[in-house]
Amino acid sequence: MVGARPFATGDQSRNVNLLALVSLGESWHNLHHAYPACARHGVGRGQIDSSARIIRLFEKAGWASNVRWPTARRLATLTTTPATPEFVPANR
Repeated sequence: MVGARPFATGDQSRNVNLLALVSLGESWHNLHHAYPACARHGVGRGQIDSSARIIRLFEKAGWASNVRWPTARRLATLTTTPATPEFVPANR
C-alpha cells in the first residue's frame, strides 16, 4: 500500500500526499480513522487541508458550532511515530 501511517488506527488507512490538493485535504485520511470527530485531517507541517479552512470560515460565520479541532495533546496520544521534521503538528 502507498502512503504514511503516522497514527495508530487498527486498519490500513493511509495519507496520500499526491491527492491532497485535489481532495481538499481529505487524502490525509489516516487521522480521520484515528480521530473521526476531528474537523482537520492535515495536521502535519505542509499538509494543506482546504476543507478544514472552509469549516473554520463556517465556524466564524456562525454556521458551524462545537467544532472539534485537534490539539497537540490529543495528537500526541494518537501518534505512532516520534515527531520528525516531516511530521510536526501545526497549530490548528
